[in-house]
Amino acid sequence: MTAAPYPGLHPELWEIVRGLDTAFPEPQESLPVGVFRDRLEELAAKTPMIPPNGLETLDWVMEVAKRPVRLRAYLPEGAGPDAMLYMHGGGWMLGSIEGHDQVCADLAAETGLRVVSIDYALSPEHRYPVALEECLAALAALRGGRTPLGPVRDIWAGGDSAGGNLALATALRARDDRLAPVAGLFLVYPCTDPDCSFPSYTDHADAPFLSAALMRRFWAEYLGDQAPDAYAAPARANLNGLPPALILTAALDPLVDEGEALANALNAAGRDVWHHRAEGLIHGLLRFRAKAPIAQRAFAHATDALKSRLRQ
Repeated sequence: MTAAPYPGLHPELWEIVRGLDTAFPEPQESLPVGVFRDRLEELAAKTPMIPPNGLETLDWVMEVAKRPVRLRAYLPEGAGPDAMLYMHGGGWMLGSIEGHDQVCADLAAETGLRVVSIDYALSPEHRYPVALEECLAALAALRGGRTPLGPVRDIWAGGDSAGGNLALATALRARDDRLAPVAGLFLVYPCTDPDCSFPSYTDHADAPFLSAALMRRFWAEYLGDQAPDAYAAPARANLNGLPPALILTAALDPLVDEGEALANALNAAGRDVWHHRAEGLIHGLLRFRAKAPIAQRAFAHATDALKSRLRQ
């Protein structure tokens, strides 16, 4: 029997991880930004988008600080008045609306939410806080009915990895700037602290798809020479007054400990928190659902928890 390509990895992901090793033979932390972006988009394009039945999409552009920002809404049949603003992952440096098309389409179809994906500015060309300011502008536009969606009742903030960081930071800024509050948080393996000092950074330093060295590069590209504030590094923020949060983490991920620490801190602050640690899975599990039923089950577990918390 062929050996597992990473200790503890579920067999359904073995061939996926071997494919990743083939696609990225050199250390990812040293890849030029443009090459990295192109290769990741090519990898995502190899899995064709399968539109859920009855789902429609709607694209538009809004201007934030004289920069055009693309948005795409995923509108399930019979959608209610609520929405989720979704921030894609990619270390603030990679990723796009297209790369997360299937994730957002399935999230909308499974929950009945109108999901709005934002193509926020990427680093290092646009460092913190540019992406966060664009997410806040999109939230304000949704809240004010200034988008093609028209009036929106409750707005959730969601995202994976760096997008989870932006979603949490958006909720924190909405609270502190006395904006209309975010109704809830949907966070998938969020990154919260540039110190990268949690034990899982050592335990899973060389994990597939996201290594500890690559995560450190992402933080360096995002922050530049800035000292992080509590919105860039929400592990250091006051978490009082935040909405309910759902957090999905992957056991074989350098970020698993900080996701768990965030869940514990939110609990300690008296927040309503659902947290699930997906065993045998790695960072990026949302991308691997088409070929790994265990990844799809983890996603379905999280969307079921989300549906149970949506206001009727």
